[in-house]
Amino acid sequence: MSPAKLARWLHLGHRWLGMGLGLMLLLWFGSGVVMLFVARPQLTDAERLAALPALAAERVRVSPLAAWQALGLTGWPEVVRLNMAGDRPAYRFLAQKHWSTVYADDASLFATPDTAQALHLAAAHLGDAGVAAVTPLALDQWTVYRQFDAWRPFLRIELADGRDYYLSTGSGEVVLDTNRSERAWNWIGSVVHWLYFTPLRQHGELWRGLLLSISFAALLMALAGLYLGWQRLRLRTPYPGGRRTPYRAAWKYWHHLLGLSGGIFVVTWLLSGWLSLAPLGLARGVYPTPAEQQQLAGGELSADVLDWLPEITPATREVDWLRFAGQPLARLRQLDAEQVIVERNGQHRRQLGLDEIALAAAALRPATAYQAQWLNEPDSRYFSLRHQPRSFPVARLDFADSERSVFYIDPLSGRIVTQANRHDSAHRWLYLALHRFDFAPLLARAWRRDTLIIFLSLIGGALCLSGCVLGWRRVVRPHRPVDASNQGKIPDQDI
Repeated sequence: MSPAKLARWLHLGHRWLGMGLGLMLLLWFGSGVVMLFVARPQLTDAERLAALPALAAERVRVSPLAAWQALGLTGWPEVVRLNMAGDRPAYRFLAQKHWSTVYADDASLFATPDTAQALHLAAAHLGDAGVAAVTPLALDQWTVYRQFDAWRPFLRIELADGRDYYLSTGSGEVVLDTNRSERAWNWIGSVVHWLYFTPLRQHGELWRGLLLSISFAALLMALAGLYLGWQRLRLRTPYPGGRRTPYRAAWKYWHHLLGLSGGIFVVTWLLSGWLSLAPLGLARGVYPTPAEQQQLAGGELSADVLDWLPEITPATREVDWLRFAGQPLARLRQLDAEQVIVERNGQHRRQLGLDEIALAAAALRPATAYQAQWLNEPDSRYFSLRHQPRSFPVARLDFADSERSVFYIDPLSGRIVTQANRHDSAHRWLYLALHRFDFAPLLARAWRRDTLIIFLSLIGGALCLSGCVLGWRRVVRPHRPVDASNQGKIPDQDI
């Protein structure tokens, strides 16, 4: 194919893809800025603990093992915690991908609550606001995500002031809160950006395929536009009148210049966004597996972990049971992230030690040399964002294996928080860095990262807006045939 024909096909592809996808790209840039400042609706762990009353220790008459046996499930639970359900202490069990509740005073099973019971269970969250409605539902716009599967179904408690609370009918706990402002901003933020529309998002493979297709088509459009923009730029031999661009009309002129100045950013941003979904296994992230978590723990939460109760202090809001390096532990959780780890012999401490974490972590990569250290400030893989805070210190374990494995272990819970190896480098640098600008110098000063993202998004948005205007004009105006006397010249409307 001759260069002229290639350019013509690229031109047609850029034009028609732009007419179809230009508005979507404009919305992506705008919604990305919104997401920078507004998180998806969530009930944080700190908010959940703050709403829990002090644990009534004198009313706990059943061990977690007896409560688990009363539930009648096989195997052992993944998570066990004790807190208040209304005015009664209750055990919460995560097992077989579902949360269940057993009362700790008499080992009776929690039953699906009616409206009055639901309001009583959620009273600490609701305050004095009037209740507008209580609606049963399996999922809606804000609970469509898979992270809520273990809690379904819900009762949505709608308050007169615009707040909504979602109470799991299986466990009796409030697991999500939203307000009018969060919902409004997320409609023009995360919902638009990730196409998180409930009828689409609940079909995971369809949603993923559609998003991959749209982002890849947009990437091709941007690549074609970048090539054509540079091809039509004249620096050494200007167009008549000394112009560097062939376009005189304002929208076409600025579309060309914006494409030249911001085209590389748009291409890399679309490429990294496409890679965020790991197409064909590319740029896939590395995450802790249940097997690795259990290796670190040294076994399941079995009878020897669940057959005892620690002495509960007056400030305790919640107790959860852990196993670490095979040792049974209980954790007394209080407000403001305060906690006490209790061993079976009654010894108290605030967190796990680096030596015992390192010794237990050796099971993750047996017979492999490693280096353990406390990490007190962010590194290239473990860092905080505005909506994703990280706690410090964290234990970092570097293994000398062929995969260059690195594990970050929380000393407050003994859990693997995140991990990295040589296989996730593409995910770290082509998505987290290239798409979200998670570079250390920018993360150290949040305003730098915010300013850069907003500036580049404005350039990308302006480029897409000019393309949308040109596409609209192309649709509503009849095509003008090219004068034969002007053949060989680039017409001003040819964009």
